[in-house]
Amino acid sequence: MAQKIDGVLTDLRYDAKKDGVWMLFLLGFSCADKEVVEEEESISIDPTQQGEWAVGTRDDLFVNRHGQEMNIQYWYPTEDTGIDIHEYDDLFEGTAQDGGDPSCREKRPVVLFSHGNGGMRYQSYFLMEFLASHGFMVVAPDHLGNTAFDMGDSPHSELVFRRPEDIIDAYDFLLSEDRFTDCVQEEDGYAVMGHSFGGYTSIALAGAPLNTEETAIFCTQYPSAWLCDDIAQFAQENGDGIYERHDSRIWASIPMTPAGYEALGSGLANIEIPMLFWGGGKDDLTAMEWSVRPLYDGVTSQKMLAELPQAGHYTFTNACDILPAYDDCGEGFLPPEDAHVIINEMTVAFLAKQLGYKGWEDSLPLSSNDLVWIED
Repeated sequence: MAQKIDGVLTDLRYDAKKDGVWMLFLLGFSCADKEVVEEEESISIDPTQQGEWAVGTRDDLFVNRHGQEMNIQYWYPTEDTGIDIHEYDDLFEGTAQDGGDPSCREKRPVVLFSHGNGGMRYQSYFLMEFLASHGFMVVAPDHLGNTAFDMGDSPHSELVFRRPEDIIDAYDFLLSEDRFTDCVQEEDGYAVMGHSFGGYTSIALAGAPLNTEETAIFCTQYPSAWLCDDIAQFAQENGDGIYERHDSRIWASIPMTPAGYEALGSGLANIEIPMLFWGGGKDDLTAMEWSVRPLYDGVTSQKMLAELPQAGHYTFTNACDILPAYDDCGEGFLPPEDAHVIINEMTVAFLAKQLGYKGWEDSLPLSSNDLVWIED
C-alpha cells in the first residue's frame, strides 16, 4: 500500500525480478553550471537534429580495480564513412559504424552511462549514438554479474557499492587508451547518466553517500523497499558507516527512472552539481510518486525533472526495438520512437548548457504535449 514520506506517496516496491526481464528476453531477451574557459567563439549546437558527425562504436575489455574483466563500449565522432554498421554483441544493429578512428581534432566532452538491473551497456544505444553525433565521447561498461547475460552472478549487496566504482574505473580506462589520448583529458571530467539501477549509480556518483544506519531506520518503516535487505547484508559483513562513491570529476548527472531512494535518501542534499531527472508516468517499476519524485525532491543543487506521462520504464531504452513484448511497447504508451526524440533533444540541450555551448535554449524544455517539466 502506498504511504507518505514528507507528503510524497511512496511504497518503494521496486520489482527487481520484473526489471530483470532484460535477462529473460535476451536469452530470449530479457550548484553552478560547469565552469568553462571562454573561447573566442562559443560552440553552437542544434539539439533538434542529428549531429554533424558520423558515429563509430567499438567494444573492448578492461579490468576493474577488483581484478574483474569487464566489457566496455565506446561511441565517438568519426570522419570515417562507408564502414559496415556495428552489431551489438552480434545480435542487432543500431546506426553506428563498426569501428573507425575517433576524430580528435579537438577535445571531446565525455559521458559515462550505467545500464539498468539486468540490462547491458548498449541498452539505450539510441541516445549514445545521438550524443556521439554531436561530438560527445560516450562510454558504457557492462556491470559484471548484473547484465542480461549473467544476471545474479553478483549479489546486490556487492553491486550497490561496486557499480559506481565500475563507472569510475571505466573513465580511468578511457584516459589510459592510446587511441583516445588526443580526444580527452582528465581535468575536463565527465557527465554521468544511468537508467533504473544505473540511475541510482549516477546519483551516488554525483555525491549522495549511502548511510547504512539511516537506511536501516528507513527500512524499519518500509521493509519492502528494494535494497533494504542488501544494504543490511553489506552492513553485517562490513560494518555500519557512511559509504561514499562520489567522483569529483563529474560535472553533471542524468538519472533516468532511478531506483534506490531507500539507499540514498539521507545523502541527496550533499549533491552540488546540476541534475536532470527523467521519469515515466506509466512506470510501475520506479514510479514517479515513490521513486523518481522523492529522489528529485531531496536534491538541493540546480535540478530539472522531465516526466513523460505516457512513458513506461523501458521507454528510455531500446527494448522495444529488440523485442517488442513489453507493455511499454504497446497501446496506451508513448511510442518509443517519439519518446526518444524528446529524450535525445533535451539530454543534448542539458549537457550543452553545462558546457557553455550555444543553441540549446529552445530545447530545455522543448514544447511538447508529451512532457511535464519542473525546474528548481
